[in-house]
Amino acid sequence: MDMPKYDGVIEKWKVDLITTRAKLMGFRGHELPDAMQEAALEVLAFRYDPSHANGATERTALTTVIDNRLRKMKRAATRYKAHVESMGQEATEFSRDEVDPRAMDVATTLAGLTPRERDVCQGLADGLNMTEIARQIGCGWHTVERIVKRLRGQFRDMGLAGWIGE
Repeated sequence: MDMPKYDGVIEKWKVDLITTRAKLMGFRGHELPDAMQEAALEVLAFRYDPSHANGATERTALTTVIDNRLRKMKRAATRYKAHVESMGQEATEFSRDEVDPRAMDVATTLAGLTPRERDVCQGLADGLNMTEIARQIGCGWHTVERIVKRLRGQFRDMGLAGWIGE
């Protein structure tokens, strides 16, 4: 599989850092292009400011940014794998051409969410934890926790507990 090229966009040492960190975190060959693409977006958005770095070098600060993104990817993959495993036999009951009726219920539920609930769902889908979601949407951790509990209740009431990891 071809690795993404970032010549002229991202400095080579930064691309090498992404590759090294991804391999250290256990990303395998076929996963590396996706990991590099996700981390590259973070690297492009990163702006090193020595006055806010508490003495950290640009490389150290960038390593933290890359590691955080890669950890989020790993968490999301772990959650997805657990979800698929929890679905067990149910997931194999439908052919590829059929639409899982539960997916329609999920779509209906998602369509009825408030913008803040959608933001929380998006944060969870992106692999963020509750503290990170709270910071991202500008509220407290407890507010995010209440929203997640409410969403779980909605999914549970619709008989979709398997979709929320219960």
